[in-house]
Amino acid sequence: MKHPFFVILYIFLFIQTSCEKDDIDAKFIISLYGKVSDIKTGQPISGVIISDGYTTSVTDENGLYSFKGHTDARHVFYSVPEAYEIPLIDGIPDFYETINTAFDSIETNFELTPLKNGIENEFTLFCVADPQVWDTRTINRLKNETINDLKNEAQQHNLVYGITLGDLVGDKPELMKDLKQAFVSTEIPFFHTIGNHDFNEEISNPLQSIKNYETHFGPVDYSFNRGKAHVVVMNNILYKGNRKYNLGFTREQIEWLKSNLQHVPKEKMLIVCVHIPVKDDPNVQHRNEFLNALNPFKEVHIMSGHYHLNRNFLHNEHNIYEHITGTASGLWWSGTVNKCGTPNGYAVYEVKGNTIKNWYYKSINYAKEHQIHMYAPYTFGDTKGYVVANVWNADKNWKIELIENGSNRGEMERFKDYAPGTYAFLKAAGLPEPGNKNASSRYAETNHLYRLKPLNNNAEITVKATDRFGNTYFQKKFVESIDELKKYR
Repeated sequence: MKHPFFVILYIFLFIQTSCEKDDIDAKFIISLYGKVSDIKTGQPISGVIISDGYTTSVTDENGLYSFKGHTDARHVFYSVPEAYEIPLIDGIPDFYETINTAFDSIETNFELTPLKNGIENEFTLFCVADPQVWDTRTINRLKNETINDLKNEAQQHNLVYGITLGDLVGDKPELMKDLKQAFVSTEIPFFHTIGNHDFNEEISNPLQSIKNYETHFGPVDYSFNRGKAHVVVMNNILYKGNRKYNLGFTREQIEWLKSNLQHVPKEKMLIVCVHIPVKDDPNVQHRNEFLNALNPFKEVHIMSGHYHLNRNFLHNEHNIYEHITGTASGLWWSGTVNKCGTPNGYAVYEVKGNTIKNWYYKSINYAKEHQIHMYAPYTFGDTKGYVVANVWNADKNWKIELIENGSNRGEMERFKDYAPGTYAFLKAAGLPEPGNKNASSRYAETNHLYRLKPLNNNAEITVKATDRFGNTYFQKKFVESIDELKKYR
């Protein structure tokens, strides 16, 4: 005879398991179905990823899809296939429809326009981090500086797409419309990523606090294809309200990501855009699951922002390259540089096939060759007689050399410290320095500094930087005053 305790335990576990299953099933209650077809021929399009942001499906040979939508889902959308145009309405990518939750069965059909010249095997991607506007002054600076520079730089490339990397506004949801129109004016198809300052700080419910953002830009977790690249955009802010949040992803987001990627050929390059850097931060919830989901792809790039500095980070255990992007707003529109001395700007990626063949950081109001700030010995706090170079987009595969009176002195030593000019700029502004009790968080050390002592402090000095692609950059002028960081030369 079974002991009564074990009988009761068995019944309890059975009921609990059944309830958990019922609870999971109860979350997927809306029937979503429809057809995807070619707008010119009327023919069905198979293999198109369809999603509600929680799960995914693909269209069959008849272009049909059908799946159970999540009760919290607000959009049904498709991952634009590589052979079709990015649909735009009023200049904004329009790849989704809003779900009417008054119905338990919803039909949504999508008609796609084929690209005139076929699949785009070469294109350029602009990544803009943290515009973070909060008033008329900052929106005007964005328009006059960032937006104008984007327009000019786009003329140097044949085919350009853009993605913002979050913090479009600075806790001012009423500026979303102006911000959106500013990027529309570039005439570049710009996708967008949500940042922590894009949530409505007065609402603690994370689903409700993104409603304003969704009204302007649509889903916060989605994907699309261009050429041989699959691009995923995700929200990685676990918002609590009143500007408080945790970092990372929910379990449901990880499951959505894995569901999305299972339909993508692994020979494609994968680009994942988030706001807050993933890097080696143990506080990023579900970090390992997130990175593991990306592992099957041969080439993976993570694009992030948030830190108001520029840094290139290699996830060695996963062979994933993360680009922490210097921001358009820099030190929150107080000057023309970020915390690490990187000028206000954005990243440019030239894609060919399933690889990025070249990338560079584009400083606003400067030519793309502007990649270095150089500081003379015994200036900006130096007491040892070093020439210091801040090469903001450098990584371990760059070569930084000092040329003295025409003679190459060899490679400069890489070191970590505060960017000399930026430190002086912040100190002059009265911000408490590191080491003080109330030190400002705007001071930040950086690892893209290089130094070497010249033989003659009065010599003609040039810093030469060679990037991983063989491009060479030169700087012959020293930064002489913090005024050069307050405004453009």
